[in-house]
Amino acid sequence: MQIRGLAQVALALILGACACGGGRDLAFPGVPGQASVFVLAGDFVTGSFATIARSDGGWIVDPARPERVLAPDTTVRVIDGLVYVLERSGPGDIQVLDPALGFAPRWQCGFGIEGFANPHDLALVGRKGYVTLYERAELLVIDPSPAPDCGGFVRGRIDLRPFADADGIPEMDLMASFDRLLYVALQRLDRANFFLPAAPGLVLVIDTGLDAVVNAIPLSGTNPFAATKGLVVADGVLLVPEVGEFGVLDGGIERVDLFSERTAGFVVTEAELGGDIVDFALVSEELGYAIVSDADFATSLIAFRPADGRRLGTVVRAPGFAYFDIELGPGGELF
Repeated sequence: MQIRGLAQVALALILGACACGGGRDLAFPGVPGQASVFVLAGDFVTGSFATIARSDGGWIVDPARPERVLAPDTTVRVIDGLVYVLERSGPGDIQVLDPALGFAPRWQCGFGIEGFANPHDLALVGRKGYVTLYERAELLVIDPSPAPDCGGFVRGRIDLRPFADADGIPEMDLMASFDRLLYVALQRLDRANFFLPAAPGLVLVIDTGLDAVVNAIPLSGTNPFAATKGLVVADGVLLVPEVGEFGVLDGGIERVDLFSERTAGFVVTEAELGGDIVDFALVSEELGYAIVSDADFATSLIAFRPADGRRLGTVVRAPGFAYFDIELGPGGELF
């Protein structure tokens, strides 16, 4: 893992990246009394993690090492100070790491699914958890406080087949919750045609009291996607990143009003950003950042103004898909 100071543009810009060519993921576990960053490193052959903690002199890196073993294909979510690691390979499972215990595991439970499930996102609403399965058409309902033997871990399934494209798989991906409602983004890609968009993207509205779909919000674009981030909720608005077709500037970040449950169009488009959207973070209505990939497969960190979608400039650009994940830290830092 490398830590490199990049620039001073409104915030102290720091990038956490692994030295390999695989996936990277950043999250903020919130160790009591200490701001910290969890960095997931993997190359689809091996997996590990590192942590970065704030100190009086700056930031201290505790690097990835052999005993910090994770599955080679994972993603993470931080909820209520705990790190939930979703293993995507095989039938899939969830492992929970506790920062207060040196990131020792609290529990690990599988989904009991035969074949490939590919969990992509996790959301907790009340005493229930929800897991999107990219290779399936059923949204899992789980117990986030399972028994030691994982009995009853999977509490139910919500059938999303009515909202899939012709291949029967809706490609459920990102989620967010607001009040007792859960929002699930569907990509609806054609698996027989190189996973190109087969239909406009959808955001399903699920009543978590009933565990039933109560609305389906059509998006302006296709293929809602972000490298590691779930959907973002801010001030009654759902922000949905949409990449559309890779290599074509047809997506952007879309705004959905959660009270009317209707789209308000793009906050900023890929054409304005200058590339396919990979990930994003909003500081305020006046400042946002996005990672985009251009026609040369170089990635750039772009500053923009969410209020009107105006591009403010390129912070940094690097070849070879170098930049993958972006998160806004608890102290205003951009990682």
